[in-house]
Amino acid sequence: MRVLNVIMCLDPIGGGGSVERIYQLSRHLSLMGEDCTILTTKQGWNEDHIRGLGNVKVVALPYLSERFKIPIGLFSWLNRHIRDYEVVHLAMNWTAITAVTYLYLRYYKRPYVYSAMGWIAVDGRSRIFKRVYRELFTKPMVRHAETCVAITKREAADYESMGAGRANISLIPNGINVESFLAPQSDEVFRARYGIDSRPVILFIGRLNAIKGPDLLIKAFSSISGEFPNYQLVIAGNNYGFLEELQRLVELYKINGKVTFLDPIFGVEKNAAYQSAELFVIPSRFDTMTIVALEAAASGTPVLLTKQCDFNELQQAGGGLAVEANVEGLADGLRVLLSKQERLSEMGRLGKEYVAKTYNWPQICKQFIEIFRNAMSTPMSQHRN
Repeated sequence: MRVLNVIMCLDPIGGGGSVERIYQLSRHLSLMGEDCTILTTKQGWNEDHIRGLGNVKVVALPYLSERFKIPIGLFSWLNRHIRDYEVVHLAMNWTAITAVTYLYLRYYKRPYVYSAMGWIAVDGRSRIFKRVYRELFTKPMVRHAETCVAITKREAADYESMGAGRANISLIPNGINVESFLAPQSDEVFRARYGIDSRPVILFIGRLNAIKGPDLLIKAFSSISGEFPNYQLVIAGNNYGFLEELQRLVELYKINGKVTFLDPIFGVEKNAAYQSAELFVIPSRFDTMTIVALEAAASGTPVLLTKQCDFNELQQAGGGLAVEANVEGLADGLRVLLSKQERLSEMGRLGKEYVAKTYNWPQICKQFIEIFRNAMSTPMSQHRN
């Protein structure tokens, strides 16, 4: 099966969970014997990261604008190659490469699968542009896809609201390479490398922007730090213009000696961070089953997350606690969990078992293969074009 995955970038630092999802899907498609190509741009290009894809072919185009990532040479490449693929997977919303490829697929009546991956809501900057884009591209992409892949039930409902029939929506959660998080890592080495002392750690890993809620976590931690004076907060992530505000909050609440900021961490060091933490916190104001929740749980670390992460399944499995995305909700969650060490240990064990059983990438990839094959098998006259 010849599959083309289309995504804005393969940036391992700034790309986020959506990019990681397509990276791992492509890698596992290839490992399972499928012929997979990724069409992307050179944003955040990292040669070592690309080599990790193995036999996956990557077409990376230069682009004109840092803001809108308009690919150079996309039209000519699609003219020559779009008909070479049996199925195309369009990933992410609000991107020029996805929109233009969609138009070519419509013109040539080629089957495609669409994954918005949490990027449907109109929020943040450029709201007028996003409303126009959603009418011109997002809604038609949803309506004409052979299948819309939803990560969560909330995203499935978003597809329905845009005109997708229930029969054309498939729920496939995020996945991780579980085995990568099973090997024990040295707590002492991790702490020594980053200058973190022996106090128990409450950990945040994610983009430093408002939607991920690190400001809510700092405020919540400040409100309970007097009750739990031995704990420290470690915040690691790529700065999206929010670090200065977070540092200001730390100064304001006089918790300087209890909060450490780190640059993004990856690989073995990220695994070590999870295993060194007493508790992992995801304070997002909005999220779509963030991958770090799976990673932390796979490492045996209990998770405090907001209900707005749309991953209540982790709480239902006993591996996490879901609270409201506000300071009070997070503070109450911290109090409940930090006051019951035996509960933390049990949550870590249950979360690890649940993620290993449910979210390993080989299992997730098989679900995608079934969807892709179904899209290919639809007679041309019945394609939703």
